[in-house]
Amino acid sequence: MESKETERVWAAIYGNPAWSVKQGHGSFLTFEFGTPSLRIREPMNASPDASEKVRARLARRQVHVTGRWHLWIYCCHWSILIDGREAAHDESPDDSIKTAVERLDGQRITSVSEGPTPGSWSFTFDLGGELRTSPYGEDPTYEQWMLFERESGWVLTVRADNQYSYGPGNQRPEDISWKPI
Repeated sequence: MESKETERVWAAIYGNPAWSVKQGHGSFLTFEFGTPSLRIREPMNASPDASEKVRARLARRQVHVTGRWHLWIYCCHWSILIDGREAAHDESPDDSIKTAVERLDGQRITSVSEGPTPGSWSFTFDLGGELRTSPYGEDPTYEQWMLFERESGWVLTVRADNQYSYGPGNQRPEDISWKPI
């Protein structure tokens, strides 16, 4: 990474094993890093116009285990390589993706770097795993990946045009400052 700010953020994570690596909705991928912690959302009252489904969900207590850092691979193409061979990509069948992410689970992240083509990235791991991302679509402002810091509430976001933002996760989109990497 070229930016000192982004490199500083990742430097704290290098050497940590990825855990709870999962396929999310569609082809999204999520990774946890660092000490596990419980996130508890207490039951809430829904607004009167909320659907029955929303009311039922808000009435329950939700408990999630999260890492100190949470990586979300978002609006991009991606492929997972194990020992240099592709194990799955963003359009693979779900069972192939599940097998590939299980192979990354437990591997320590060793580096994050820009890839060989504009907007592409490589996440490398210690036991032969690698995640490669690349832009899709025509919109260079698509956010490819986000790294959430649980303790600070800040988010490092990288777009397809190699612009990044690093700031509070609750910022309004119009207040986000984008910088070149």
